[in-house]
Amino acid sequence: MFLKNTNFSEQTAWISVFFCLFIAGYYAIGLSHLTGTFATNPQEIVWLWIEVMVVSIVFVIIAFVLLAIYKKKHDADDEIGIIDERDEEIETKATTLAYFNINLCIMVLLVHVFSQAIFSGYPFFINVPAVDFLIHGLMFSGLLVEFILRATQIYRYRKAASLGENYE
Repeated sequence: MFLKNTNFSEQTAWISVFFCLFIAGYYAIGLSHLTGTFATNPQEIVWLWIEVMVVSIVFVIIAFVLLAIYKKKHDADDEIGIIDERDEEIETKATTLAYFNINLCIMVLLVHVFSQAIFSGYPFFINVPAVDFLIHGLMFSGLLVEFILRATQIYRYRKAASLGENYE
């Protein structure tokens, strides 16, 4: 199993990456079934968000309980909650990149909404109302940033492992 020689922080990052992909797919499928916009049928979008939140909570609970059971069974001497300086450094670098990306996503969303309102010939997403673009854009931006954060952590853990640094 690919989680065998990894520490708990990297394992949680892997779970978060799979979580982001799963929830993005689930949300995209839900979007394809929407029949109206937020202005015409807000209940559908609100229920989609509630569904996504419930599915997210269930996914995270199941995944982390299974991970904790796996860790206790295979690494009885490993402390789950211990985070060392290397973990903190990896998380700090990944968080910096993630914050940069969330700022970029929010700026793109706002520029799009303002451009759609100001320029009559604005060619992008002309069939999507601004409120809907913001709602769905924020959801996907949040997932993208979480994915970038965790993928960066995994990359840095794998890079450290290839350089021979010890996890335990």
